[in-house]
Amino acid sequence: MTISRLLHTAAAALAFAAAAPAAAAPIPVQDFFRPAAAVTPRLSPNGDKIALLIPAPDGRTTLAVADIATPTRFTGIAHFGDADINRFGWINKNRLWFDAIDQQATAGDQLGNGLFAVDADGSAFAKVIERKREENRPVNVSRALQGDRHLFLQAANDGSDDVFVQHYEWVGQGLPLDSRLLRVNTKTRDARNITPVGSPSGVATWIIDQSGQPRVAVAGSQKAEQTIYWRNPATNAWVKIATNKSYEPNGTSYEPLAVDFDGQLFAVATDPASGDAQTDALFRMQLQDGAKLPAEPILRLAGYDFDGEVLFDTATRKTSGVIYTSDAKGAAWFDPALRADQEAIDKQLDGTVNLFDCAPSCSSARHFVVTSYSDRQSPVYFLYERATRKLQLIASSRPWLDSAKMAEQDFVRIKARDGLEFPVLVTRPQGKGPWPTVVLVHGGPNVRGEEWGFAPDTQFLASRGYLVIQPEFRGSQGYGNALFRAGWRQWGLAMQDDVTDATRWAIAQGLADPKRIAIAGASYGGYAAMMGLVKEPALYRAGINWVGVTDIGLMYEIGWGDFMGSKWMEFGMPRLIGHQTRDAEQFRTTSPLQQAARITQPVLMAYGELDFRVPLPHGTKLRNALAASGNKNVEWVEYEGEGHGWMLLKNKVDFWSRVETFLGKNLK
Repeated sequence: MTISRLLHTAAAALAFAAAAPAAAAPIPVQDFFRPAAAVTPRLSPNGDKIALLIPAPDGRTTLAVADIATPTRFTGIAHFGDADINRFGWINKNRLWFDAIDQQATAGDQLGNGLFAVDADGSAFAKVIERKREENRPVNVSRALQGDRHLFLQAANDGSDDVFVQHYEWVGQGLPLDSRLLRVNTKTRDARNITPVGSPSGVATWIIDQSGQPRVAVAGSQKAEQTIYWRNPATNAWVKIATNKSYEPNGTSYEPLAVDFDGQLFAVATDPASGDAQTDALFRMQLQDGAKLPAEPILRLAGYDFDGEVLFDTATRKTSGVIYTSDAKGAAWFDPALRADQEAIDKQLDGTVNLFDCAPSCSSARHFVVTSYSDRQSPVYFLYERATRKLQLIASSRPWLDSAKMAEQDFVRIKARDGLEFPVLVTRPQGKGPWPTVVLVHGGPNVRGEEWGFAPDTQFLASRGYLVIQPEFRGSQGYGNALFRAGWRQWGLAMQDDVTDATRWAIAQGLADPKRIAIAGASYGGYAAMMGLVKEPALYRAGINWVGVTDIGLMYEIGWGDFMGSKWMEFGMPRLIGHQTRDAEQFRTTSPLQQAARITQPVLMAYGELDFRVPLPHGTKLRNALAASGNKNVEWVEYEGEGHGWMLLKNKVDFWSRVETFLGKNLK
């Protein structure tokens, strides 16, 4: 993938130039954050139909289907009056699965996603997994499965109406989950236990091979370890092949990903050829010869960890390719014919990322559905005919946004003060710099932040004239184990210095106006925004913190409850963030709450009433401390019923409108 992309066509440039003399009204805030007009079309297994998500007249997201001969004429086949269809896929050529979420309810009123199925003509609807939790109800083949104990894994992909579901067993406080595999008929709702006799205990993850057999099991332990087991196809015996220690340096042997038609395991592991960066690559393991990784991966991405999906072809029974993420998403096709199709599509859709769906058999498919996007273009969907190599527009996700008016984004790498290299995403508003700037820090923090592509929040800020800087600071994942480990126990220290160094780099490049810079972020990003005000009062004129951590000590006392358990508290936090008692002094000096008297700049703070990850006291305590220290420029908003982020469109619009006003007051 290239580092920067030139996306201006002559026509777009002329259109923009012609409109320039007249001052256009700003794009409404809600246009950036409203639900998409179309989402992710998918071909049926026989290639005769296309399914996608579209809004219904009542505003709810509905599942719709079109015939391949009329790919823009969609008919709704599944719709809820009190929920929105969320994820979906094909079970067979005539039947689809889907789940749901309520986009018109706050976090406090959400149910589980559930699982449902329907035929492509709208008939034979079935509820397979409940959305709501029901205590102590036994499994009954005539009723839906309990929502809190069952997780959809995948369709059987063998022409049947069946799907695979994981049933969880709660074995005790502090003990690892156990689970078993069910094969469920989505019409009769008959659930059959297919867990092999003699399977390991404590299995959290199952990988099913291409013949529908459980082939890999990943089991947890009380010591934050994962043990990987392989089921020998010759003997059906489970064999231990690796142990991963989650929070230890170099503790991961490899992570299993998929099993091919030959029974070989695709796994992600550190590439020996990546040197000091220690990036992960994709390997294909011949487990008949033992559990040792081969010398060479089948795919390596220089400077990036492999993160993606392996694609298989049911007709050829071969691996057709891989979808991955480097600076942006991309595809590596092993089939020469598919590579030629990719080249033909890219030639017609120049300057965009173009991914196509042709499962389960790309080799025999007559058509592909293409998703095309860029930094300035929200996803647009096309139908590609292989025989003629022609593209036909199906739908656009945000037709109300003009890509010519959107901002360009560059993916660059810079060096920190200690020489460590890390990526930075730079979104440039139209016009000439230096610009007023928002340094936007990602949450996590031990995740990958962003990738090159269309993002509503950064495009909104750029539409208001702000340069947006997004550093992938040390501790971020996706760029090698070295960058990830360099951030361990560095909250408020070297991690914060990377954010500062990215800001100063933008100034030195003539991009950022040094007198008009704000720092902002959510979750960990909110913490970093507040610490930026503490450590660099001359650099940042204002800060925006939403749902942000404000004191590391509080994290040990409250919070993280929606996704982190006792193992994270016992093993993860001491290793990645710091020890509660031994690092108490470090926590004090790197606590925005305990350093509140040093925050004198204007602050905007927003929190959800029902946030279980970073509970409300993180916000209220800092708000009160800032008031006590004399900072009179603190704006506070609390969203009723919301959690760790905003579900309701009205709250998204309210928040970003506040951001616009706040930045306009303090940076313009």
